[in-house]
Amino acid sequence: MKIDEIAGQTAALTHLKNALIKNQISQAYMLIGETGMGKKTIAKAFAESILCEERKPGEYEHCGKCQSCHQLEDGNHPDCIFIRHEKPNLITVDEIREQLVSDVEIKPYQGEKKVYIVPDAEMMNEQAQNATLKTLEEPPEYAVIILLVANADRMLPTLLSRSIKLPLAPLPDDIIEEKLIKDYGMPKYRTSSIVKFARGNLGRAIEMSENDKFIENKDIASDIMKRVVKTECYEWNDWIDTITKDKSEIPFYLGMFMDWYRDILMMKSGAGRERLMFADEESVIREEAGEYDYEGLKYCVEAIKEAETKIRANVKPSLVIENLFNTLSLNYED
Repeated sequence: MKIDEIAGQTAALTHLKNALIKNQISQAYMLIGETGMGKKTIAKAFAESILCEERKPGEYEHCGKCQSCHQLEDGNHPDCIFIRHEKPNLITVDEIREQLVSDVEIKPYQGEKKVYIVPDAEMMNEQAQNATLKTLEEPPEYAVIILLVANADRMLPTLLSRSIKLPLAPLPDDIIEEKLIKDYGMPKYRTSSIVKFARGNLGRAIEMSENDKFIENKDIASDIMKRVVKTECYEWNDWIDTITKDKSEIPFYLGMFMDWYRDILMMKSGAGRERLMFADEESVIREEAGEYDYEGLKYCVEAIKEAETKIRANVKPSLVIENLFNTLSLNYED
């Protein structure tokens, strides 16, 4: 994908374009944004422009036609290395040493630069981050390291300070709607609810658009949220089974639960129906906004975030969801 084809992210892309135009490419970048915001797309387009054989001085866009561009598009460019890890939630120091620290000592095979892209960089343990930091302290001049980070709070302060930090912003709804209609062939009447729940995240919108059960699962999530705080724990079993029967769908449900509590916060702050994601549940949202205090809502939001973290860490899903429901109920003041 060309740089100018990337939707939104004006601030980050302008910085990268200027670096290419002025030939002042830094040796460490950190793209910060939640999954689906386009970190990997931006990093790959930037790498393609850095390595493009036909890009002329003063230009920022790669040609898309030279051998280097074709190699990068095909995923086999010898000077663009994506750091990979075996465990789903951990990048070990051995993986960093093998794929980055040792490899960076080898000069580029084809051009003047060598680009390393580290997806899920916040999954590096402390030893792996320290190994990366040592490389950044005295990097070869040809090396460019791009860290893709969903949660910058999990990065070492020293690693943050060594990198050019480029936070990614949520996209406007109209841009997401246009992409869904133009690039994914979605009829306009189907985009409204998807765009609303995407919360500015194009990747999430695309994922929802490809999920035939989106409306069904959204209704299940809202039904659970309406009832879970008003029932006893022995009544939760069927809901827990529904949520956890397909592990790949658990993040979807947790995202819906977060949206539900966002709506409660919005209503409690005086927002109207037009600001709600679950607008068809306005009366229930209004009722719950009266039952929760702000401190309780804070605990509920934190509990959902903690549940997301535990699911990524492969904690037993049924236990995670049961504990979450318990926290939501304890903070409800009915």
